[in-house]
Amino acid sequence: MSTRNSSKDSSADADDLDLVCLGILVVDAVGKPIDTFPAKGASVYFDSLEMHPGGCAFNTSVAAARLGLRTGVLGIVGHDVFGGLVMDTLRKEGVDTTGIRYSARPTAFSFVMVAADGQRRIFHTAGANQGYSGNDIDREALGKGRALHIAGAGLLPAIDRDVLIEILQWCQNRGVLTSLDPVFKPDIADCVLPFLPHLDLFLPNSDESVLITGLSDPSDQLRFYLDRGARTVGIKLGDQGCLLSDGHECLRLGIYPVPVADTCGAGDAFIAGFLYGKRVGWDLARTATFATATAAFCVTAIGATAGIPDADTVSHFIKENTLCRS
Repeated sequence: MSTRNSSKDSSADADDLDLVCLGILVVDAVGKPIDTFPAKGASVYFDSLEMHPGGCAFNTSVAAARLGLRTGVLGIVGHDVFGGLVMDTLRKEGVDTTGIRYSARPTAFSFVMVAADGQRRIFHTAGANQGYSGNDIDREALGKGRALHIAGAGLLPAIDRDVLIEILQWCQNRGVLTSLDPVFKPDIADCVLPFLPHLDLFLPNSDESVLITGLSDPSDQLRFYLDRGARTVGIKLGDQGCLLSDGHECLRLGIYPVPVADTCGAGDAFIAGFLYGKRVGWDLARTATFATATAAFCVTAIGATAGIPDADTVSHFIKENTLCRS
């Protein structure tokens, strides 16, 4: 059972938002560096542990807010200290929290093990997210956004597929840009394929795309999504950059070489940067370059959103640095 968030804060007064993110809310305990696992009964020691609110909806909404968009979140947290951390942080970032519900279940939690090279492994418990259903989705809060991003599709098992399709259709009928991001899991295709005809933007990574499409070549993956109705598609290729197309032009971008502290949230930062570019009306190349730079800032700091600056800082970085070819 979930209840409404009845808190009154300044962010809740926004009648019109650039972006609404619907998806999971999580608290991440980030340990670094962790390169090996202990045997049973043994210990492995690491240097630092930090607590960060996270989850795909949190990461994307906060990153987009840092860039300068007015954002809101639809999701659920528990009546616990971790839920309080998520809510307090969202409010401090200026994110509209009126669409967040409270649950009797605990807030979702992840233990993120970051290796010395910045790559991560995650243990996760779904907590309150497991019970978030279509009845919990605040349609009034949903209607505030000029764009809707469904963050972490497949990690909200209580939401019926037809409900999400109806929401996407409702948004598109109102001229709202629709976006969806999947997660890496074996049954991911079932969580993605029905939505493709209803998406203006789809930015999965290459590993997710292997599971969704059964195809290993990113160019084939890209065409697979476009043929099934997604309007603009990008395949995130990690340190190899990205491959993108809007059905009219296709481009391949590399990355900005930066020191990597933590790759957590890099994909969400890329999406936030891309949604920013779409909101301000940039073309595909400029939007993708800005998204790539936003992701570069993300990986330079521990935590999914700690390194994200404002849009002017990202734009200055682009002018002063060279995008490496993939």
